[in-house]
Amino acid sequence: MGRRKKGKNRTGLSAGTFLLLAGLGVILFSLAVRWMGWGRGFARQSEPFRIEVLNGTGEPGVAGEMTLQLRQMGIDVLIEGNAESFDFRESLLIDRKNNAALMKKLSRRLGCDRVIEQVQDHPHVDATLIIGWDREKLKIRKLK
Repeated sequence: MGRRKKGKNRTGLSAGTFLLLAGLGVILFSLAVRWMGWGRGFARQSEPFRIEVLNGTGEPGVAGEMTLQLRQMGIDVLIEGNAESFDFRESLLIDRKNNAALMKKLSRRLGCDRVIEQVQDHPHVDATLIIGWDREKLKIRKLK
């Protein structure tokens, strides 16, 4: 049996050179996946979006509690506050950017059946969620 030289593998490459080549291979593969679109099925399915949460009940702290719960779900709440009135019996999801696909997704995810469209010229958010007195029906996980 022959003895191998220290620091070399069977291919004759040093361990450092082998690791460098392996790293370059991983980088090139990840770039190819991105450029060729091979990984689209594994990537996030939608673009990031922002919503506004408004309290339509008048009960103190409702919008703040809902904002915390939505953020725990990974939803970016940009604005939190009170609705123009406090007589919303049902929660309401308002489309601000004419994005029906996003509204359908949010409606299912939040359990909010009422969706209307009020498109604005330069909205700060994609959607507005007005929390009504039926807020217990929403499918938003409770804080622990």
